[in-house]
Amino acid sequence: SESHIALEVSRDEHYKSPYLKSLKENWPSLARDYRHYCHNFHPKTGEVWTWTSPDGQRFFHLIMDESQQDSAVERLQTFKRALKALKRVTEVEKISRVELPKGGFRFSVQELELAQSLIKEVFMDTSTDIKFV
Repeated sequence: SESHIALEVSRDEHYKSPYLKSLKENWPSLARDYRHYCHNFHPKTGEVWTWTSPDGQRFFHLIMDESQQDSAVERLQTFKRALKALKRVTEVEKISRVELPKGGFRFSVQELELAQSLIKEVFMDTSTDIKFV
């Protein structure tokens, strides 16, 4: 079964990191659609926005704030809220696999370990195969 992608974005994302930049180059409408969504709906951090490519691959945008004021603890709390929102989406849409490319997140090495344990915690009662790649 196909794998879908989850990645971190801020509310005013410019798709500048190498990973996000490559997404924007492959699918220019992804960045444009996200900008329109934020402009029209003013999402909160911890929410998830889904974009589906023409070939059916889903990109789950986990909305986090990149403001440097956020401590690691706050970032991980936001990540956990976003994971819970993502979990609801995977249950409704019966999605069996989600990959989180490490390049799609702004986690330090230490944060990454904590983020991995949050994924296990949030998704442990589901059959979704979800992990950092």
